[in-house]
Amino acid sequence: MKFFFALCCFLTTALLAPALSAGEWFTDFEKAKAESLKTKRPIYILFTNSDAAVDRSLERTIFSQRKFQEYADKKLVLMKVDFPVAIHLQPKSLSQQNSTLRLKYGISVLPTALLLDANGTLYIDFQKADGSAEKHRRKINEIMDFDPPKRYTEYLEGFVKKYTPPKPEAKKVDAKTNEKKADAKKPAKQPDKKTAEKAKNETLEDTYIPDENGIPRIPLNPEGDFQEWLKSSQAEEAAASEEAKEAAEKVAKEAKDAAEDAAEEAKEAAEDAAEKAKAAIKDAAGK
Repeated sequence: MKFFFALCCFLTTALLAPALSAGEWFTDFEKAKAESLKTKRPIYILFTNSDAAVDRSLERTIFSQRKFQEYADKKLVLMKVDFPVAIHLQPKSLSQQNSTLRLKYGISVLPTALLLDANGTLYIDFQKADGSAEKHRRKINEIMDFDPPKRYTEYLEGFVKKYTPPKPEAKKVDAKTNEKKADAKKPAKQPDKKTAEKAKNETLEDTYIPDENGIPRIPLNPEGDFQEWLKSSQAEEAAASEEAKEAAEKVAKEAKDAAEDAAEEAKEAAEDAAEKAKAAIKDAAGK
């Protein structure tokens, strides 16, 4: 009967007690940075293995407690970078992001927590801020001895109250782009009609070779240097002709050599056959 009464009291208390609001932990780094920029709060980024006993202990004694969640809602942007045992079950994009972040911030031990600004720049490395990894470990152990949520938030507040949000980056203005825009607004200078006509005629004269009837037909190089172009063209044609001649002579020689070799082989084969025939006749006559 006593057990039943105690059970009823426990269930009644649990139902009447207000539900703890779970602190929101971002898993997308870009969204966490955007939230930090908007709220002017630092990013509390936790590198964790949610399957490890130490990590589960921190979750149970600190992160899931009302005191920490109320503090985080006002002062922090929470970001969790998890490396569970079954990491292959994570979405590929999340796994790649987490590995990149671990490499970027040089995380070798889990769990590790850092404070970052809205640009992702390191603000506080708690181990270095406490003097060393060993001193930091002792401090966390002391916090865990009595009222961890309260003492841990007080510990964080010592760093957070000094945080200054980074100023939004000013948009860089490209000087060349401004020059182009200014030039585009300026009215284009109209060339003198006589100068334009003269340039047009000179271009036509320098760019085409007239045939026997005076009709332009062959385009020249952009500089209009006809003599240079003609020499170059003739030299190329001569070189091509010489190469073709050498190639033809080589083919003819190879064909001639092949024919001579074939004739020699045929002659030797015929002589050999004749010798064999004579020997056969001689043997037949002897018998």
